[in-house]
Amino acid sequence: MAVVPALPAGWSWAWRDGLVLLRADVLAAAGVCHAFTTRPGGVSRAPFDTLNLSRGVGDDGAAVAANRAAVLAALGRDPGDHVEVSQVHGRDVVVATAADRGRTAGRADGVVCADPAAVLAVHCADCVPLLLWDRRRGAAAAVHAGWRGLAAGVVAAAVEAMRAAFGTAPADLTAAIGPAIGPCCYEVDAPVRQQFAPWPWHEAVFARRRPGHWALDLWEATRWQLCGAGVPPDAVATARLCTAHHPTLFFSHRRDGRTGHMAALIAPSG
Repeated sequence: MAVVPALPAGWSWAWRDGLVLLRADVLAAAGVCHAFTTRPGGVSRAPFDTLNLSRGVGDDGAAVAANRAAVLAALGRDPGDHVEVSQVHGRDVVVATAADRGRTAGRADGVVCADPAAVLAVHCADCVPLLLWDRRRGAAAAVHAGWRGLAAGVVAAAVEAMRAAFGTAPADLTAAIGPAIGPCCYEVDAPVRQQFAPWPWHEAVFARRRPGHWALDLWEATRWQLCGAGVPPDAVATARLCTAHHPTLFFSHRRDGRTGHMAALIAPSG
């Protein structure tokens, strides 16, 4: 059994058929099918060992398919329910339907849907995986947010996409921010910092490390953007687990270079 770190209040580990899954209690209590995956329990070989879920990193396709099937089975779903996007580190968000199951729904970094037949997924290895759920309408979103996407406003774009497509009120959203590289391990330079300057909260997410370099808190940048879009602060749960700090539990591109990716998955609740 994998050794796992302690979690902040509101989060739980779940062991399913050899997989180690992270779940947000507020979503689990409402019966929302969701999970943030970890590294153990798959069949991929190094450097993608073992539960790599991305097809775009150079891993064997059959191994990725087997890993995805295992995760979906652990969630009680069929592999054909999986809906993903081709992630481009931008702010585009696509609206998916049940017809998008089993395929890539477009080039974007967020996907929203209201059909409970679909399981939405994004893949990360340091970037922020964000899940959104509309408590009133059951619609959901999965968002991949690295520094470029956050600077461009991908989180706010996902909230707006849910409002436009499903009539979602931001006050009805629950947000779960999964494992990502933490400010303990993520140092950026002045050009990156400058990209955040238009956001009124940008000073709050940077801490000076050395001349010309700052620690960037991607978790807080995500939270600030959610709250700025109207999501209540007490409806935002953050796991605060650093991917770079736990090499046996999480993939990390900054730590390892060529590596696999975890997934964040959610199904609309109907």
